[in-house]
Amino acid sequence: MDAPKKSSRRGPRRKNYMKQQDGVEIDTSIVNNKPVNKNVEDITEKNYERQLQNWDDFVDSLEDLKEYVFRIGMAMRGGKLPDERLSWKGLNSYWKKFTAAYNRERGTIPKDHLTSVTRLIEPRGALGKRLNIVADKGPRRHATAEVLTWAGEFFWTLDWKIFARPRLRNDLWAALLQSVFTAARVSDYLESSSRYNSNIGLHYKDTQFIVYQNERGEPEFALQLTKFLKGRCHLPSTLPTPDIHERGKLEPQALYTNPILFLAKEIIPIQWHGSVLNSPIFCGASGRIMTAGLFSKELRSLLIRAGFPNPPGLHSFRAEGLTNIDANPNCSDIQRQTMAGHVNNHIQARHYASRNPGIDSQAAFMRTQARLMNIGELFRNLEISWEPELWHSLPIAKKEQLSMSDEYREIEAQIRAFTTTKLELPMDSPTDPEFKHEAKHEVITMSPAEVDEAPLAHPVRKLRRDLESLEKKSLNMLWEETSKGMVVGDKRTFVCRGISRPFSRLRSVMPLRRQLADLLTIPARLRSTEGKAALVALVKLCNSKTEADRPGLGATCHCSRSSSDHLHIYKCTKKQFSFAEFCFFCNQWLYDAEAWERHCHDHLTQDLIPMELSWKRVETTFLPGHCPFCLWDTGLGCAKRLQSFCSLSDWETHIRAHGVSWQERCPNLRCEGSFHDGESYQNHLHDLHRVPKKLLLPAQTSLKRGVDDVSQEELPAKKAKLGDGPVEARFVFHYCDPGETFSGKGGLA
Repeated sequence: MDAPKKSSRRGPRRKNYMKQQDGVEIDTSIVNNKPVNKNVEDITEKNYERQLQNWDDFVDSLEDLKEYVFRIGMAMRGGKLPDERLSWKGLNSYWKKFTAAYNRERGTIPKDHLTSVTRLIEPRGALGKRLNIVADKGPRRHATAEVLTWAGEFFWTLDWKIFARPRLRNDLWAALLQSVFTAARVSDYLESSSRYNSNIGLHYKDTQFIVYQNERGEPEFALQLTKFLKGRCHLPSTLPTPDIHERGKLEPQALYTNPILFLAKEIIPIQWHGSVLNSPIFCGASGRIMTAGLFSKELRSLLIRAGFPNPPGLHSFRAEGLTNIDANPNCSDIQRQTMAGHVNNHIQARHYASRNPGIDSQAAFMRTQARLMNIGELFRNLEISWEPELWHSLPIAKKEQLSMSDEYREIEAQIRAFTTTKLELPMDSPTDPEFKHEAKHEVITMSPAEVDEAPLAHPVRKLRRDLESLEKKSLNMLWEETSKGMVVGDKRTFVCRGISRPFSRLRSVMPLRRQLADLLTIPARLRSTEGKAALVALVKLCNSKTEADRPGLGATCHCSRSSSDHLHIYKCTKKQFSFAEFCFFCNQWLYDAEAWERHCHDHLTQDLIPMELSWKRVETTFLPGHCPFCLWDTGLGCAKRLQSFCSLSDWETHIRAHGVSWQERCPNLRCEGSFHDGESYQNHLHDLHRVPKKLLLPAQTSLKRGVDDVSQEELPAKKAKLGDGPVEARFVFHYCDPGETFSGKGGLA
């Protein structure tokens, strides 16, 4: 049968795209018979390659597959205590990455092999029992509003950490508020490790800013964000767009809970300027978008400093937000799923919902009126343990006990061996710096490709990290021993333990932080006087280069020399006047002896002297040391009692000159209790008042300085240069047990 004749059509002839491409060069890397793998991120391919490299020495057999996961599991157990549990999710993640990579690059693994190994690593499997694997490490925890508000109060009023980049403090808290208030994952607004170097995250172009009239008829700001959900970034029409606002007609809360405040970097137009559209809302150190790794690391560190030994992650805040949305009768399941980026209710029920449903089952059974109070919220508050007296460094007694262990002493001996070994060059070798650098590089740094076991480029750093790891393990054990499992409370019960420079000492050298600490806790609206002042201070903080500064010691000295060394300015000013004293609490100079005596008297009677008295360097400035014996000696004049020691050596010399190794009571009357021996007395001064124990020991039993006795912040700003002399002096420090007596030998070699 003949094919039907096509009827003629009006209009232009249809183009034949195949004929138009005649002669085009075909890219065989794209057009071939190879199957197309699933499109994944670059970092995922790198993870696949890593697992394949672990497999390259094996062959495809069930025994080798079992040996492969056995070796991976034993490596994961390395460094853990025998009773410590290992999460099944971690080992299973490595196994899944390996199987995905093998199927992608090498071919299909037999199904019965996969089933056998999967059963082997289960918690009830033979390998699971051997490695002490558990299905999970407990139920999902919920970080409640009390945890967030305490974290904010601590972060802005008590936090002693100084950020090298001041804007990071603002961006870190802003990112936390936006994520918590919109129940976001850490990757929704930040660049996650699975999307490394992709620049995917929240930018100004992804937001919409409006001003509107709220319920009270007042103008209010609101900002709509875009969530970049994992696995759905290539489908922009499916991305949720939640909003944040200023709470409308509700009662004003502390300014640090206002999410709009921390996004107002300079001035907020309704339409973003074209020059900032591609700029990230939350910046990292290089000006690119903040990474999820940096955010998670800083969030964990912040919550530990705030007194949470087992801090919640951002997912715990997300779980609490979604649980509260689910319990709100005004919110539907569709609204919750859209906010969370879920496709069904099963995800909420399995991974986020609280095990306590929060319903009044007694009233339901008795058919009576249900109470309005949700008792389940009270129990969720117990899921995050808070320790208001958490130690942030090992007490001296624990540190001495650890330092006597064989493992610790062995690492210390290795450090001393490396630090006393110097690079020796031939006598006839050139002396120019370029040759010395090349020789040092040749001797110390060896390419790992040259030998199987190449030495580390910086072995001392690795050894010091090993010491820090031992101290961290001991500190974790101390946390478990002293844990009280309290519920989050107010800052009146919070005590800084093991910190030499808490914020109570840093207030005088952090003027912007001091101002924000006073403003951000005030319940006020953004347009109030306090809100505007807080906004101005935050802008200054974001634009500043450092958080630390001492206003009373400017950059210009009386000797007309521009100097950033505050100690030089302090000494030069005292030489310029017949009488001049600087108050390091108020940052002001006084030029009259009587006025200075009265000023010291006011400080002593107001009882605002910090408990920590050690000298500490803080970037370009310093915190002076004070003498605990003079400070609380009422028989001395106020100026003598409040004497400031502006160098570490002067302070240590003065403390040693007292020769006090034991007293029944602490000289600080605020300290209760008595001490029956010198050991407990010295430990108290070391741990609470930060007076090193080595300064309190008698001269004939003083400890020699060890490898970790001097921290970086205790070193002077500039090293003093030794002049030419007839004798070359070499300082050698020998290790000595705490019980060994000082013989007076071995100081100079």
